[in-house]
Amino acid sequence: MNDNQKINPQEISNEMVCSIASMAALGVEGIDKMFMRLSDEIFDVINPSAVAKGVKVEKLEEGYHIDVHVITELGIIIPEVARKVQIKVKESVEIMTGNQVAQVNVHVKGSGKY
Repeated sequence: MNDNQKINPQEISNEMVCSIASMAALGVEGIDKMFMRLSDEIFDVINPSAVAKGVKVEKLEEGYHIDVHVITELGIIIPEVARKVQIKVKESVEIMTGNQVAQVNVHVKGSGKY
């Protein structure tokens, strides 16, 4: 990709960041699937920010604030897997968008098959 084909970081939608973060989280060993409550979707209508299934993104001055809601596989060490999700989401979003990620919060909503 040459300089003329690069995406301007200002043109990247929060929905695109949600997709990147979701794919990154699902790529971490120990994550079974993404999770989102209906109440989170309703709240987002009142307080607009990008929300995709299991991911909420807000773009602030210091960078993106990303909340990832996951269900883990059984038998994993949750703090280790959550830390891996934080690292992978931060790296993926920063590489793909060229924008800073200030915060990645991982919310484990359950473990095992739902």
